[in-house]
Amino acid sequence: MHQSTVMDGSAAGAVPRGARRNAAIGLITLSLFTGTAARYVLSPMQELVSADLGLGNHQIALLQGMALALPILLISIPLGRLVDRTNRTRLMIVLALICAAGSVLCALAQDFATAFIARMLVAGSVVAAQPASLSLVADLCEPSQRGRMITLTSLGQVAGSTVAYILAGMLLPWIPTVLPAGSALAGLAPWRLVLLMFAAVVLATAAALLCMREPVRREASADSSGDLRVTLRALWAYRRFLLPLVGGLVAVAMADAAAAIWAVPVLTRHFHQTPADFGVWMGLLNLGSGVVGAVLGGLSADFGQRRRGRGGVLLGAVVATVLSVPTALFPLMPDVAWFGVSLALLLTCGGCANIAATAAIMVVLPNQLRGICVSLVVAAGGMAAFGIAPLLVSIAAQLFGRDGDILVPLSCVGIITSILASAGFLRAMQVAGKANQQETI
Repeated sequence: MHQSTVMDGSAAGAVPRGARRNAAIGLITLSLFTGTAARYVLSPMQELVSADLGLGNHQIALLQGMALALPILLISIPLGRLVDRTNRTRLMIVLALICAAGSVLCALAQDFATAFIARMLVAGSVVAAQPASLSLVADLCEPSQRGRMITLTSLGQVAGSTVAYILAGMLLPWIPTVLPAGSALAGLAPWRLVLLMFAAVVLATAAALLCMREPVRREASADSSGDLRVTLRALWAYRRFLLPLVGGLVAVAMADAAAAIWAVPVLTRHFHQTPADFGVWMGLLNLGSGVVGAVLGGLSADFGQRRRGRGGVLLGAVVATVLSVPTALFPLMPDVAWFGVSLALLLTCGGCANIAATAAIMVVLPNQLRGICVSLVVAAGGMAAFGIAPLLVSIAAQLFGRDGDILVPLSCVGIITSILASAGFLRAMQVAGKANQQETI
């Protein structure tokens, strides 16, 4: 498989070490950090956006959900092919530029349609960067280290969402006090100015990625083909493992997305909090749960693989999704403190399960199938999590006559999806555990 660029000093199949590897993983993590921040910064400000643009519950669910799901659904297969067969570093640069453009467009939006298109650009580019980043990381380290290295890049995403919440809470009241009266920027709402600031940071990241070189692809089978039908047939050969695994990942994504999107409206409407009140602690909550979940997921994947073979990679995912069932009751907690604790536990379990399951894909599948597999998983998970789960909550609230009361519907979505996820991961672990290294699963 031809590659136009390789990491300096890397022979075919060799793993970059030392400063070269660390710098490459650092740039990948930086890209995920800034892109995730640009994606999540609208979340703590969504009630302000809703009031400014005159949006209802369904429109908020579409803006924060379907706008993410649609682009990934449309480009998942072409994206997977690009990740598996083209220069992934250049792809990351293009995606960063699209993310910045979408942030600017959203900042200037005057209606729902424009904001929706802008969010499609931002969210689509950020989620599309995940398969490329995972493929790059897999070629930058040994199989036994992939759980931990995937954890590092995942922490970049966690930090990005954390910074988005913290900075939004800090910048919203501060920006109007420092802008010169009568300036062009002074005429913009504070939430719009925050989006412009994040767009500038993403542009700087795109420039930094120019310093990164494409690593040599490793573990590609000799019979790899450019025919999409051949690739999909090869992927289908792993269906007994992948179908329950993907089902588990989709269910986890639905639980986490519903919680992340509707947590702020619950805080605003039922606990009467403002972004200035919850911005910092919600950011720290996301950071803590994301870091702990990612670390536990990576460590459990590597530990389980050493102890129980490939099937053991998913042990942490099974345990985490079982524990997430009671924590899905976070919207019904009596006060903000218990709300925060329960939400943190739910997100921690979701992060652990996601990392462990992603590591399983990187361990079980050969190189030429990883990108398209992750892209298809992201597409399925994105559509279900962001296109369906948030709407399920708002539609259920409307059908049962609750209107703005989303507490019970949100809890039900979390409980059901967590149960389905644990069943899927358990089945995938059993299938992988029964197969030996030479068998197709």
